[in-house]
Amino acid sequence: MKKIFITLLLLPFCCAIFIFSGCNQEVPSDLPKTYPATITVIQDGQKLSGASVRLEPSDGGKWYASAITDASGVAILRANSQYSGVVTGKYKILISKRDATSNNITVPDPNTDPAGYSKALEEMNNAKEEFDLVDPKYGEANTTPEEIEITTGKNEKNIDVGKAVKITIKK
Repeated sequence: MKKIFITLLLLPFCCAIFIFSGCNQEVPSDLPKTYPATITVIQDGQKLSGASVRLEPSDGGKWYASAITDASGVAILRANSQYSGVVTGKYKILISKRDATSNNITVPDPNTDPAGYSKALEEMNNAKEEFDLVDPKYGEANTTPEEIEITTGKNEKNIDVGKAVKITIKK
């Protein structure tokens, strides 16, 4: 009985902390309505985890979207990496995955370990060798063959980036 009373007493306090802690970041007033969008990345017939997916507006607009693929190869895109969903319009799809295996750097999921993700990126930037694990043509807006038009409603696309590669990046 005492445990239930303490739990009921603490529940409103915990909820207040969650609401006012900044977890729900304020959405900019100029952000248009967004719609759900997911990209599934496939490489060598397998779902590719840890790939960076970025949607660059074809019209040069400011509301890009990005995400990292999860273990199922799915990237749930967020406007400007922060706000749920994607603004309607046409986008070039950029996909990349880099590795610095010669330095034994493991890149954790940024959603579950943002500090570890940032540290790993810093280590990769300082690495002597770094590799592209996806064909580099997918990583640039002027060479990627992939596009998507985000419309009202749910938007999904599967992208096969072909065979696995390991291309040394010149530093």
